[in-house]
Amino acid sequence: MVRIAALLFAFAASLTVLSPAAVAQTTNGYYGVTLAAEPGVAKTVVRGMLLACNGASCSAAEGTSRPAVICASIARELGPVTSFRAGEATLDGEALAKCNAKADTTKLAARR
Repeated sequence: MVRIAALLFAFAASLTVLSPAAVAQTTNGYYGVTLAAEPGVAKTVVRGMLLACNGASCSAAEGTSRPAVICASIARELGPVTSFRAGEATLDGEALAKCNAKADTTKLAARR
């Protein structure tokens, strides 16, 4: 009986220790995006990923598409992207220009 109680206590303690890490993962995701303007939503789904925004800064967990495709999808849904990070890599000026070429301004105007 004492062993079961000790096991349950250890399990409960491990959940308490791990939960802040899970929260940090959602706010500091694999993708880091800065938009030219606030999107008007705190959370949205882009290419099957939950994108969480705080002002014009957004983040998401790693997806299955290439970073350039993710960036273009975000630009299409939320507007021009001023910076884009995927893991440790960031898109340069030329890649950002290609990403922003996919922005659909008619869709954005209808959303706002």
